[in-house]
Amino acid sequence: MAFKKLESHNKSEYVYAQIVEEIESGHYAIGDKLPSEHEIGELAGVSRASVREALSALRLVGVIETRKGNGTYVKASKLSMGENLHTDFDHGMNTFEVLEARKVIEPAVARLAMETMSDAHLEKIRLALEAMEKEAGNEDYDSYHRANKKFHEAIAEATRNTSLINYVRSLQSVFIESDFGAELRRKYLTEEAYVKDAVAVHWEIYNALVARNEKQLNVAYKKHNEGVEKQLLGR
Repeated sequence: MAFKKLESHNKSEYVYAQIVEEIESGHYAIGDKLPSEHEIGELAGVSRASVREALSALRLVGVIETRKGNGTYVKASKLSMGENLHTDFDHGMNTFEVLEARKVIEPAVARLAMETMSDAHLEKIRLALEAMEKEAGNEDYDSYHRANKKFHEAIAEATRNTSLINYVRSLQSVFIESDFGAELRRKYLTEEAYVKDAVAVHWEIYNALVARNEKQLNVAYKKHNEGVEKQLLGR
C-alpha cells in the first residue's frame, strides 16, 4: 500500500481518502484484503482510532466489508452511496460504528458544500435550522427530527453531487426508520437541555458555512459529534 504520511489536520478523513485512492487507482481490487488497522496506522502515521473511524465510514458507504476473524476486504471500487444502508444498519453495523463513520462523512460533505453552495442553498439550510429551533421550543421532537433531516439534506444538496445527495438522504431516512433511529430519538431527541444545545451547535455549523471558515466548521462538527456520542454512549 503506497500510503503517504499524514498531511491533513483531520486524521480519519485523511486515511479514508488514502484508501479510496488506493482502490480507485487499482492498487487494490474487489476481493483483495486490506492491511490490518495497525499496519495502516503505521503507514499513514496515525492512531488505530483514526483508522477505525475511516474503515467504519468506508463500510457504511459500501466500499469495504469486514469478515469476522478474517480481516477487511474491498467490496466495491466505487462508493455505493446508500444502496445498502438499511441492510448495513440492521445487520452488522452497530451504533458505535455509525457514529465513527459520521465523524468522517458529515464534515467532509459540509466542506465540499462550502466550496460549491449558492445563496439559495444557504437560505434552504437556514430555513431548516429555523424550523428545528421552532420545533425544539414547542417540544415537538418528531417534527424537530424531520427538520434536522432537512438541514443535513440541504447541506448535501449544496455539494451539487448527486451521489452524495442520495447517500445523505438514505442515511437520514435510516435514522428515522431503523432500530438505530428509534434509539436515537429515545436517547438523543427527548431531553430539552440537550436539544437546546444541539440547535446551538447546528447554528455554529451554519455560521461556519456562511463565513466559509473551514476551521470553524471543523470545531462545530467536533462539538456536534461529541454531544451525540455523550448522549448515545454515555461518554
